[in-house]
Amino acid sequence: MKRLLVLNHFPTVIPPTSGGTLRYFHIYEELSKHFDITLLSQTFGHKQGVFQHSPTFREYKVPKDPYYNKVVQKLQHNELTYEFAMIIQTELSKYPTLFKKHFDTLYPSSHLIVHESPFLLGVDSYIGKDHKPRMYNSHNHEYRLAEQIWKNENARNYLPTLFDLEKKLVTGAELVFSTSENEKNHFTKMYQANPAKVKIAPNGINPYEWLPRKEEFNKKPVAFFIGADYPPNIESVDFIVHHLAERCTQINFVIAGGCCAPFSNSTAKPNIKLLGRVRHKQKIKLFSESDIAINPMFTGAGVNLKTLEYLSAGIPLFSTLCGVRGLNLTNMKHYIHTEREDFAYKLNRYPNDPNFLKKVAAQGQHYINRNYSWNSIVQNMKTEIDKLIN
Repeated sequence: MKRLLVLNHFPTVIPPTSGGTLRYFHIYEELSKHFDITLLSQTFGHKQGVFQHSPTFREYKVPKDPYYNKVVQKLQHNELTYEFAMIIQTELSKYPTLFKKHFDTLYPSSHLIVHESPFLLGVDSYIGKDHKPRMYNSHNHEYRLAEQIWKNENARNYLPTLFDLEKKLVTGAELVFSTSENEKNHFTKMYQANPAKVKIAPNGINPYEWLPRKEEFNKKPVAFFIGADYPPNIESVDFIVHHLAERCTQINFVIAGGCCAPFSNSTAKPNIKLLGRVRHKQKIKLFSESDIAINPMFTGAGVNLKTLEYLSAGIPLFSTLCGVRGLNLTNMKHYIHTEREDFAYKLNRYPNDPNFLKKVAAQGQHYINRNYSWNSIVQNMKTEIDKLIN
C-alpha cells in the first residue's frame, strides 16, 4: 500500500465542524481505503500524540513548539488574529521545530508528500531537491484570499512572501487539486503553471447524514447561518445583525458557530439568536428545523462548504454569488440569488411562497447530492494519484 504523508497547520476534529476540517478529514478518510495515510498536524490544545483513525489512517498531532513564543516576540503581534496565525506558521517553518523533526522522520518511508497549504512549505526542505512527488491539495487560492481579507498593514507586508510560497508549491508539485474551475484558472494564470497537472477536487458532502425536514414552515420563518470564527463569516454575521435583523422583523435569525463570538455582547435584538459553537448532532437538528438558509458572503475563496451542506440537507438557500462560487448553480432553480442591496427585500418576499421555496430546495438538493459526494470526489482524486505514484 502506497504511503501518503500530509502536512497541515491545523488538526482534524471528529466529527469535523468547520469547512477546513470537513474537507481535510473526509478526503483522507476516503483515501485511506486505497492508501496508507499519515496526517502531520499541529495542536495548541491538550490532545496531542498519535491518533489512529483506522488501520490505514493515523494522525500525529504535534504540540505547540518551544520556538513559538520566540516567533511571536519577533513579530511583536497578538498571535490570535487570523492572518498572524498563518504568518507565525510560515516563520516557524524556518526553525528546527518539533513539527519539522516529525516530518524528517516520516519523510523517507513516504511515497507522496501532500501539502494542504503553502504556509508550511518551509518544513519540506527536500522539495525541488529529490525525486519524490509532491501534491498540493488546496483549500483555497491562499494568496488571492489573503489579498481580500488580511486587513492589518504589517500582515499585508507578508503578501509577497505568501505569493512566492504558493507559486513555488503550485509550480513545484506534480499534482495540484483546486476546488473549482475558477480557482484552477487563477492558479495557472497567476503562477504560469501547467494546466494539465491542475485537477478539480471540489468540497463535498455526505448526502445521507441529514434528518428529514418538517413539512410546514414556522409561523415566523427561521433563517439559519453557521460559520467558524473566520473573517468572511464574521463579516456575514455583522451584516445579519446590523442590517438584515432590522429590516426583516418577521424573520427569526439563528446563528451558530465560532462566528458568533465577536457579537456575544453586542446585540439584544429579539429576532437574533446566537448559539455559538454547536455539536454535530445539534447542527444536524438545526438544519432540519430551519425554514431557510442564508449565506451573505462577500469575501472568500475556494468552494463554500456551508452552501453544499445547506443544499444537500434540502434547505431553501438565499445566497450572494460569492457564497455559491465555483458550484455552477442556477438562480431560481437551485437557490435564490441575492446581494447586499436586495437581501432584505427577498427575505421578506419569498417566505410567503413556501411551495416555490420547496421546489427550489428539492432541485438544489438533487444537484448537489448527485455531483458533490465525498465518495465520488475522492474516486477522481485516487485516479490522478495512482497515475502519479504508480
